[in-house]
Amino acid sequence: MKKLTLLFLAIFAITASTFAQNKPIYINIAFHKLKPGHTIDEAMALEKRWKVIQEKRKAAGLITGWAAYKILNEYKSESVDYDYVSMNASYDLNKITEYPMDMFNALVKEDPNMYTILEETDKVQSVMRNKITKAIEYTGSSNDMNSVVLMETMKTTTTNYFAYIDFEKQVKAIHMDRIKAGNIQEWAFWQHLAPMSDDGPGQFTTITFFKDLSKLDEDSSPSYINGAKKYMNLTVDQYLKKADSLRKINQSVLLKYAVGTFN
Repeated sequence: MKKLTLLFLAIFAITASTFAQNKPIYINIAFHKLKPGHTIDEAMALEKRWKVIQEKRKAAGLITGWAAYKILNEYKSESVDYDYVSMNASYDLNKITEYPMDMFNALVKEDPNMYTILEETDKVQSVMRNKITKAIEYTGSSNDMNSVVLMETMKTTTTNYFAYIDFEKQVKAIHMDRIKAGNIQEWAFWQHLAPMSDDGPGQFTTITFFKDLSKLDEDSSPSYINGAKKYMNLTVDQYLKKADSLRKINQSVLLKYAVGTFN
């Protein structure tokens, strides 16, 4: 199955054509929590109905894409307090959350059942928080909707904030080598724009696409050893110490594409 890749993708949405246009792409990540007595299947059934609205928004140029991702088999760190994520991507921050009422009214005329979608959604789940992010670095699309997606949230000190951005920009080359070696399919690095706070899980998100779960255990050390020396003039020990000094991974979760404007 093919997709126009989410940058977490957030996730992770960003189309393959985006890479060629060199425009900033923004991703609004919504973190969803199921309400007591309700299931992820119920939530995904509702998200499939929301897809109609998101496709209208995409056609109107408000977003470049939308998708919902489920947590895979509850593979998540202890601090992960949500049940799934959805993402909207856009070139325009002023449009990324727009849901024009005339568009919704037109949909209700086409399908009167859409009139109750807000009420039905509110019964099943709630959005715990939204995060506006910006894609800083990315490797390109793998065009595989069956990927296992590792989403990690990093926290850094104020002092190390810009140094960490520079570090990840250099690390992109190593991830490109991992792709060539078949270890991963794609990678992206996102900067959180808002809201920002000291008590949050972090200021950055990375997403890494794997073909399947077995790839999580595939040896990527040659890419890191050679890449650290080639691109950063560091030994692998120096590389690891530098990464550890710049940031802390506060949240980690495995996701799978569930529904979106890509199929």
